[in-house]
Order: sequence, then structure tokens, then C-alpha cells
Amino acid sequence: MSLDIDKVAIKTSLSSFLGSNCTEMDGATDFFEELAEKAEEVNLGINEYIFREKDDSDYVYIPVSGAVMLERATLTGSRQVFAFLFTGNILGISEHKNYSFSAKTLTNAVVIKINQQLILDIFDKYPAIAQRYHEVTRHILTLILDQLFIMGQKTAHQRLAHFLLDMKYRLGHGTQTFHLPMSRQDIADYLGMSLETASRGFSKLKKDGLISIENNYQITLENYDALKAYAED
Repeated sequence: MSLDIDKVAIKTSLSSFLGSNCTEMDGATDFFEELAEKAEEVNLGINEYIFREKDDSDYVYIPVSGAVMLERATLTGSRQVFAFLFTGNILGISEHKNYSFSAKTLTNAVVIKINQQLILDIFDKYPAIAQRYHEVTRHILTLILDQLFIMGQKTAHQRLAHFLLDMKYRLGHGTQTFHLPMSRQDIADYLGMSLETASRGFSKLKKDGLISIENNYQITLENYDALKAYAED
């Protein structure tokens, strides 16, 4: 379906992506009118692929609701999970003809689908929006480098602690309790460890009183400061 930029959820997603002041930037009115005309709102079910590795990289996507996982198959037949994305994140950016990874929903989701050509037009017609877009993509690179550092310098259980702190920030919305939309296997593949190691990590953090687990998906950070100190030790 076409994009209704007056919907609260769409506005929230775009504000999260471009910044809360995005409607005040030079050219914003014309940009959003063009976005409404040329972009689409797409509804997806659970475990549905938005795109697959090696598909033509014709579009970028911004989640409006739900959770999305980026993954890539390895030569041995296993997989690497690169990221978990939520409202206002962007996925599908590629300088190549084909995607080098797959994007799959973890929950029911709604995404904004934008043709890559529209992104290129932004750079020519709306320089203020283009600058903000470049700031966002540079921030993504910074996050990737931070993740590589954590993966290379921290123990498996510390990596899990970092992950939970990140999810608290992204999913907790100011509270210490949040629902994880991904499975233990997804988390293990993201953190570069076996499922058994990930399960032991959750058990250790629970035993040490740092977290509580209502079920496999609902987590409460019982001692935020201690968990942060453990992750950064």
C-alpha cells in the first residue's frame, strides 16, 4: 500500500530515523510529499523474509513496528546474525547490485519500503535530508565497529551482558523489564557463541542476581549498575 505519512506510527518511525526535528529541515515538506507518493507501507508476518541474500538490492527499508533480524549464511552452512533492528532503524543499504545478507522478521512487522533511486534523488534535491541520512549511516558504521570490539575483547558472558544492556536501551523504553523478540539461538548466532554457552550465560547472570527471567523472552535487569560493571570489566 502507499505511504500515509500522517499516520502516527509512520511519523514516529521517520522521526526516529531522521531525528525529531526532521519536519523542520530545509526541503522537508517537498521531501515528505515525494516520499508519500513513491514509498510503500508493507505488512509482514512472523519469520517472513523482507529480502534474501543475493536478491537485487533495489530497496531500503525502515521498520515502523516489530523486530527484524539481519543474517548471512556461512560457507559451512551455519549462519551469522549481524543485527536486530527495530522502529526507525534502516536496512538494505548496499553499494552492490545484490544484497549480501538476508532480512527476516522476528515478529509481525510493518516496514517502509523505499526505492534506492528515491534515496539517490534525495542527495540531489534535498541536501539537508541527505546530510542527515549520511549522519545516520556514519552512526551505523560506528555501531558496527563497537560490536566488533566487543566480540574480540570480551568473554562470552560479558558479550551477553553487553547485549542485554543494549536491548534494555532499545526495548526497555526507560524500564528495566523488556521482552526479547529473538530466540536464544538467534542471540547465540549474533554473539558468536554456541547455544549451550548462551544458555549458561543467562543462567550465570540470573544466579548472580543481575537479571531475572520470567520466561525465555521476558527479562528484568535486577542490578543495572552491577551488570554494566560486569560487562565492562
